Amino acid sequence: MATEQVDQTKAEEFTSRMVEIINDGMLSLMISVGHRTGLFDVMAGLPPSTGHGVAAASGLNERYVMEWLGAMVTGRIVEHDSTAGTFWLPPEHAASLTREAGLDNLATQAQYVSLLGDVETEIVDCFKRGGGVPYSSYPDFQRLMAEESTAVFDA
Repeated sequence: MATEQVDQTKAEEFTSRMVEIINDGMLSLMISVGHRTGLFDVMAGLPPSTGHGVAAASGLNERYVMEWLGAMVTGRIVEHDSTAGTFWLPPEHAASLTREAGLDNLATQAQYVSLLGDVETEIVDCFKRGGGVPYSSYPDFQRLMAEESTAVFDA
């Protein structure tokens, strides 16, 4: 086997791309959490608010809301004023992340990442043995499809 020279610049670019993919995958899970908890919907109706204000308005645990807000700011989904300590969801982002967006709500799609993550081990097993993964392994699939169907029919 011939030994190839590694293009260090290309290797570093690829490493950066892999880190970006992994970070975006984690961010996708947090987008799903924001959708499922209703945080995007709540924030769309709030003026710039503290983490405490967002937690109070949503009825959710402040510690977890703060962690989620940190992820959303890092992912450039939610805006943050560090001087005032406030967070807000820009209307341009709300147009793609809230239930009010109807069929344009892309946060709904983020739920598929965790749905597939739940069955990753079974999929890996299928690579080794063949076969398939039964619908019963996707307990949230029916709920997610019902949510999407409701959005279609409501539109």
